[in-house]
Amino acid sequence: MEKDTIAGNLEKLLARIEKKCVSVGRNFEQIKIVGVSKTVPAQFVREAVLAGLKECGENRVPEGIEKIKAVSPRPIWHFVGHLQRNKARKATEYFDVIQTVDSPELAEIISKRILELDKEKEIYLQLNSTGESQKSGFNASEILDIADKINKLRGLKLTGLMTIGPFTENETLIRRSFSLTNEVFDKLKGRIGGRLKWLSMGMSGDFEIALDYGANVLRIGTAIFGPRNKF
Repeated sequence: MEKDTIAGNLEKLLARIEKKCVSVGRNFEQIKIVGVSKTVPAQFVREAVLAGLKECGENRVPEGIEKIKAVSPRPIWHFVGHLQRNKARKATEYFDVIQTVDSPELAEIISKRILELDKEKEIYLQLNSTGESQKSGFNASEILDIADKINKLRGLKLTGLMTIGPFTENETLIRRSFSLTNEVFDKLKGRIGGRLKWLSMGMSGDFEIALDYGANVLRIGTAIFGPRNKF
């Protein structure tokens, strides 16, 4: 893969996002792109950063730590995969944002470790918006009360809500998932207040739909780096 390909992909992606924002009356400048680099070699992540990508995401802790150490200049790093509790302490040390907090117990581990480091950690709660049993995340019926408890944990900054939409081409199902997430996000803002500002949903195949439902954090992999089977 050539640098120009990554830079070109990023330029095309930004143009698509801006066009969609204009069509739905959104402010393009308020949209955050997290380049998801699962399986992508660090050298290509570095090229994306040099082309203007400011935030990157990883699905696995060991792979992510390797890239965090290797990629310079350093972007903001998001953890966007399922976070096992036995890897939570390491993730807390290296990642700037953990998007996939899916249990009170995980939040407590992150809180304990971040207090040991004498820092703060930005987290998002993960919503299971599809009802699929194989997906992690809180149910819509429980997340508000749980958010109240997690928001009280020391060292944590609860700033966002994330979801993974259904892996389908059925637009009705995708819209149902994103609409529910948007509703929960509005309710959470009413409970938690102004620092809850990030709604993370939408990937390469459905980010334009996500923008219809208020997403302001897009997790984009393929549209920037190409298919994963290239690596």
